This record gives sequence, C-alpha cells and structure tokens, in this order.
Amino acid sequence: MNKTYHLLTGLHFAVCTLAMIWPGALIANRIEPTVLGLPFLFFWYILWMLILFVGMWVAFVVRHRGGRHE
Repeated sequence: MNKTYHLLTGLHFAVCTLAMIWPGALIANRIEPTVLGLPFLFFWYILWMLILFVGMWVAFVVRHRGGRHE
C-alpha cells in the first residue's frame, strides 16, 4: 500500500481516538442534553466508535478491493 493510504488511516484513527479521550471528552462531558435517552457523553463515545468502525471498514475494503485475503 502507498504512504497516502497509511497516512489517512492513521490520521482517521488518531482523530477518532482524540475525540473519545482528551480534548473530545471535555467538550462532551455533560449529562444534559440527552440523545436517544443517553447522557451526551455516552452518546459521544458511541458516535465516535461507529465513525471509527466505518472508517476502518472502508480502509479494509480499499486495501483488499474485493480480492481474497489470507
């Protein structure tokens, strides 16, 4: 894989990780408002976990391009 692929994948992972810890948790560290019945911080973590999952799934698909891997 080329350097751009690795750079973008690492950047995506770093942004998602920072959003879930400092400083992202400071932004979302409140109980109100509730989203879908969840405190905002809990919703924030779930949202970033889903964004991280989708990004890593896209990276996997791009890397393997429908081919079989071993």
